[in-house]
Amino acid sequence: MERAHIDSIREAVRKAERAARAALDSCDVDDVDEVIASVEQELSRPNPNKNALSTYLNSLARSLRSLPSAQGVCDQLDSAMRDAGVPTTWAR
Repeated sequence: MERAHIDSIREAVRKAERAARAALDSCDVDDVDEVIASVEQELSRPNPNKNALSTYLNSLARSLRSLPSAQGVCDQLDSAMRDAGVPTTWAR
């Protein structure tokens, strides 16, 4: 995976984290934090696994998609995933 794709995903994930902290209760934020930790762990690998990233990032987007304030974040996350070739299923 290209460095630019990793950076783009990380930026979208940071925005998703901020959106989650602003709109979700602490239990839900804890769940989001776990997903984000898994994303970061995968992105730090020499060759991130796109299928693993797909699982984590789609879960993150699904957690946020019902929040009106997070729609832009979900769109950015989706765009970063598509650009990196990571399968998206969250919007279905």
